[in-house]
Amino acid sequence: MMATAAAGRPDWRRLGDMAGLDEATLRAACTLKRYHRGEVVFHEGDPAGALHLIDRGRVAVRLTTPLGDVGTLDVLQAGDTFGEQALVDGIGERTATVTAIERAETLALARSKFDQLRSERPGVDRFVVMVLAARLQCTSHRLIDALYLPADRRVMRSVARMHALFSSDHGGAIPLTQSDIASMAGVTRSTANRVLKLAELDGVLAVGRSTLEVLDVARLRRQAGLTP
Repeated sequence: MMATAAAGRPDWRRLGDMAGLDEATLRAACTLKRYHRGEVVFHEGDPAGALHLIDRGRVAVRLTTPLGDVGTLDVLQAGDTFGEQALVDGIGERTATVTAIERAETLALARSKFDQLRSERPGVDRFVVMVLAARLQCTSHRLIDALYLPADRRVMRSVARMHALFSSDHGGAIPLTQSDIASMAGVTRSTANRVLKLAELDGVLAVGRSTLEVLDVARLRRQAGLTP
């Protein structure tokens, strides 16, 4: 089975193998970056820099909404990538703020190293194309959900996705706020609060101040429409 990262996205190590780039080659071309919990990797609007390959920990991707609020777009974990647009145009701006939500390590592939690697290993172009394709596929799935799924189901699907991401070392607890879930689901906070409260009354979740604990995974998945 293909190694996977958050939300079923393929692991960058696996993509490297498929593109003819072994993990050692990628690591040698990158700079190791370490971040403490709450530390910002880069801010929305910063000049485009490096592609980051997450090696350990998790980060939150947040952006400013048209109304000036800050919303959580996604949470990424080891095996995921972010900042790939920096290698495509090299002159743009960061479109979101990325913050470590726990101790994290990334492998940063700078544009200069990328260009050098391209001259030595033609497979690096395929690697970046595959990273971009994985990102586009994920975005397309999220867009379909936003266009065709009712708000209640989108909220529960976001909870289920985050439970899958955090359950390996957080048990059933999701260390995110209701506002985080609301912005990921593309609904208002009041809508998310209503849906989560109903799920709590139904025994599916326990809602804390800044955490959600999943009590019944099977029912959560059914309510999210993720089972046949």
